Amino acid sequence: MRCIICGEREAVINGMCSDCFLKSKRFANPPRKVEISICPRCGAVKIGNSWDYNLKRDEGINKILLNGTTFKDDRINANFSWKIIENQNMLEVEYKIKFDDGEKIETALVPLIIKIQTCPRCSKYSGDYFESILQIRSGKKLDRKELKDIREFVMETIKREMSKNPELYILKEEIRDGGFDLYLSSNSSTRTISKKISEQYGAIVKESPHLAGVKDGEKFYRVTYSVRLPDYGVGDFIKSGNERLKILAIKKGQIKVINIENGNTGSLTQKDFVDKDFKIFARANDMETAVVLFEKENEIEIMDESYFKTIVVKKPPFNVKKEVLIVRDGESAYIVDNKI
Repeated sequence: MRCIICGEREAVINGMCSDCFLKSKRFANPPRKVEISICPRCGAVKIGNSWDYNLKRDEGINKILLNGTTFKDDRINANFSWKIIENQNMLEVEYKIKFDDGEKIETALVPLIIKIQTCPRCSKYSGDYFESILQIRSGKKLDRKELKDIREFVMETIKREMSKNPELYILKEEIRDGGFDLYLSSNSSTRTISKKISEQYGAIVKESPHLAGVKDGEKFYRVTYSVRLPDYGVGDFIKSGNERLKILAIKKGQIKVINIENGNTGSLTQKDFVDKDFKIFARANDMETAVVLFEKENEIEIMDESYFKTIVVKKPPFNVKKEVLIVRDGESAYIVDNKI
């Protein structure tokens, strides 16, 4: 059957060929207008009543056109492109309409309204608004690298939480003796962040709310989250009873250790540490060098280079070289594998 309009091509729909069908009417109904608000501080876009902190202006325009355009026939395929007509506050939208092997272009002018409006997050930030303080402290004096590593973990954790809560921001940071304070805009997010830090380092978290004023007719409390890092760290030596252990790693609340006398590895939790009354008997930088003089079946005689005297120590579960590392626990000394 030939097309009832042109009589030349084969009819494929409603007695018409694809070209004549596409010419028979306009298919694209663009939105009556495109209206967005843009925050002058962060560039966030507001569409309707909602702010989107991940969209940019052009992405916002595209989203409104995509969601606001309807088509008179759902059997067609269509895509569009657009450009801003400068100084006219208009969008020129071009729709490419396809059906079967036919194609046509439809254009439309759509009013563009762009407003400048400060978003809630930036409004709060400029008003020095915060809901919580995250305090990071340690039971021991942190060296520069330890403090840097901890801060990087905290900042990465905050960054991940920001992707879930766009209104989360850091108002300010203050360096404190043995740690730092962060003033954050969201109490609920700070609770989540402090929990993740606790899980990572085996830290103890305490919450201290204090009245800050009245918000929307109700009392408004700010909460200080005190995150107390343990006084032990990677490389430190701990003991309980006859066990002498070296801490190899601390991650997600697990303390990976190795027994420096028999080479067995294992892990502890913060609860294990407290319940078994572990004590620190040496720090990572307390190790010293010594020279091996004689090696026996179960003992090794070494020259203590710090005091220039010979001492006998238990033979470790690994081969030793001429020069070894030792760590002291009172009058006793232990050879430490320099590979761990």
